[in-house]
Amino acid sequence: MAFMSEFFAIVVAVLSMRALSESDFCPSRSPVKSSCPPEWQLWGSACYRLTSSTYYWVDAKTACQDVGGKMAAPRSLEELNFMVDLARKVDSEYWAWIACNDRDVEGTWECDGQEGGEPFLVWDDGEPNDGGLFDNQDCVAIAARHNHRMDDGRCDGSNRAFCVRHAACAHLSTQPRQYCVSTDTHGRILNSTCLLDHNIREFITKGVVACGSACAKEPGCRSFNIKKTEGGKKICQLNNSTSSEDKDKFQKTDYFCTMYGEEMCSD
Repeated sequence: MAFMSEFFAIVVAVLSMRALSESDFCPSRSPVKSSCPPEWQLWGSACYRLTSSTYYWVDAKTACQDVGGKMAAPRSLEELNFMVDLARKVDSEYWAWIACNDRDVEGTWECDGQEGGEPFLVWDDGEPNDGGLFDNQDCVAIAARHNHRMDDGRCDGSNRAFCVRHAACAHLSTQPRQYCVSTDTHGRILNSTCLLDHNIREFITKGVVACGSACAKEPGCRSFNIKKTEGGKKICQLNNSTSSEDKDKFQKTDYFCTMYGEEMCSD
């Protein structure tokens, strides 16, 4: 833009992030940040949710695949307890399928992802029973009425299901992030120019470094605005674009506003 002739650089001393695909595990040996899509809850390096509707067991596996995951089978008491807490928040009387069954050989239970060893199963008292009026109980659910433990049920019963997917992860590098701001020919910061209509989120901030740190940690943040309110508070606005990508939205304002962006350092 014509009024931009120089740039003033600031360095935000926080770890920057390089995003990986969601199909990769977040390795524990290197600094990473894990995140989940909306409606999923993070635990460890994985994301969990319940299906929004009820399904037969086989159809529930497909429903989990349709939302980008697979039916979950807990591998530890800690994971089981997390899944129980998740389900109780959705439905206090939940009954939800997990990826365990004995459909091939009666009494030989198999759980997805636990092949080659003894599956992790925590049955409620008296389970599995596979008898009485409800014979052929070949699929496993966790249920509130079974003390938040496991029960064998008919696979054609209609229940919600636990789904799991890998968390998205970002490797952290030790290089600090550098952001620049436009100045006039006298080196004065242009305090009425910002990138508009690209906010990911906004919040009250202490200043530029705090706002820049938030941008460095926020997936998808490309630049940020510092906007002052009439009451003198500073608002940090995290943007999902830059001034060079959308020049039409990089505009002068009638209020105090300054934009900082990485791409401006190389203009």
